[in-house]
Amino acid sequence: MNYEIDEKYLNELVRLTMDLVDIPTENHPPDGDEAVGIAFIRRYFEDMGFDVDEYSPMDLPEYPDHPLFLERNFTGRHNLDVVWKGAGGGRSLLLSGHMDVAPKEPLPWTVTQPFSALEKDGRIYGRGSADMKGGLACAVIAAKMLRERGFVPKGDVILEVVVDEEYAGANGTLAGRLKGYNADFAVNMEPTGLDVCPACVGAIILKVGIKGTAGMPFTGEEISNPAYDIADLLQLVRAYGEKRAAEAPAPEVWKDTLQGVQVITTKVKAGEATEDGQMTLPLDAWCEVIIQYYPGEDEDRLVHEFTEYLRANFAGFDKVSVEKKYRYCKAASSDPDHPGVTMLSSCVKGHSPDEGHIRAAMFSCDMEMFTGAGGMAAVEFGPKGERLHAPDEWVSIDSLRVCAQSIAGFIVEWCG
Repeated sequence: MNYEIDEKYLNELVRLTMDLVDIPTENHPPDGDEAVGIAFIRRYFEDMGFDVDEYSPMDLPEYPDHPLFLERNFTGRHNLDVVWKGAGGGRSLLLSGHMDVAPKEPLPWTVTQPFSALEKDGRIYGRGSADMKGGLACAVIAAKMLRERGFVPKGDVILEVVVDEEYAGANGTLAGRLKGYNADFAVNMEPTGLDVCPACVGAIILKVGIKGTAGMPFTGEEISNPAYDIADLLQLVRAYGEKRAAEAPAPEVWKDTLQGVQVITTKVKAGEATEDGQMTLPLDAWCEVIIQYYPGEDEDRLVHEFTEYLRANFAGFDKVSVEKKYRYCKAASSDPDHPGVTMLSSCVKGHSPDEGHIRAAMFSCDMEMFTGAGGMAAVEFGPKGERLHAPDEWVSIDSLRVCAQSIAGFIVEWCG
C-alpha cells in the first residue's frame, strides 16, 4: 500500500493546517470559541464521505455529575466523531485532537498576527499551528489519502475532534470516551516533536497568596508589604522546584526525556493591576504555581509537601494561603512495550530514522482520559514546533509530512 505523502497531499496538509489556524478557536474559561472551527472540519469530513456524529458534552447522561467533568459553559461547543468502518478482523484505532487553542495573548506577535497563518522558511506560524491544529490536520490528511487511494482497513478508524482541552479542561475528551468512541489503541495528536510518548506528566495548579494591611508608612506605622513577601516566596518556589527536579522518582520512560518534572510560576500579582491605581502598599499578593508530577505520585501528598516546605522556610507563613485552582491534569502512562507504541515508533523511523523515539512527554494534557476513562493504551504523537502558548507559535512543515506519513503507515499496519 502506498502511503507516501506526495506533493499533492503535502500541499493539502499545509492548506488544511493554515485554514484551521485562520479560525480563532480560543478557549477562555468558562467559554470557548470552537464552533466555527468545528463547522469547518465537519464539512471537510463530509466531503471525505463520512457520516459525522456531532454532540455536546451536555448531551451525555453523565453530564454534569460525572466526577471528571469540570464546570464550563458548553453552549454551542460540540465534539465531532467519524468512524471509518473496517472490513472486519482488524484492530481499531482512535486518532484524536482538540480544536480549541490557547488565547492569542501575550502580545505582540512579530512574524504574523495570531489568526493569520503564514508559511515562511519551512514553518507555519500562527496560534494553534503546533498546539495542535497541525497534528489534527496530519490525522485527517493521512486518512483522506488512504481512502482516495482505495485502502479499506480491517479494523475501524475513528477520527475525533474535541472541544475544551486547554486550561486543564479535557471535558471534550472525556465526553468522547463516555460516548463510546474507544478503540484498541489511541493516538492523541499533540506536538511531541515526532517522539512517540506513552506517558506524560500531571500538573497541579495552585494559588499561593499572602495578606497584608495596605496603607502608606507616612506616620511611623510599620506596615507589612506583601510585594516583598511574594518575592521571598517566589525564591522558595524556585528552590522547591530544584529540589523536586533532583529528588522526584522518574519512571524509566523518562530516561531519555530532555527534562523531568518542573515547578513553574505562571502568574504574579501584587497591588493594583493598573499603573494609575491607588498609591498604597498592596493589600495582598499572589502567584500561580504549577507542580508537575510523574505517574504514581500522589497529588494530595505533593500539595502537602509543598505547603510544608513553605511553612518550614517562610517566617510569615501564618499569612500565607495555598489553594488548588480548577481541576488539574493527571499524569498518565501506557506500557512503552505495547505493540501499538513500538509499531508507531517503527513507522516514524521508517520515514525519518532519527525520529520516533519512545519517551515521555514533557507536558501535561488530556492523556489520562484515554488511559483512564477510556481504558485504552494510548500515546501522544505529533509534529515539531515551538512557542506554544506564546507569540509567534510555529510548526515545522517537514515534520507535518513525516507525522502524516507515519500515521498513514500506522493505520495500514495496525488496522490491517
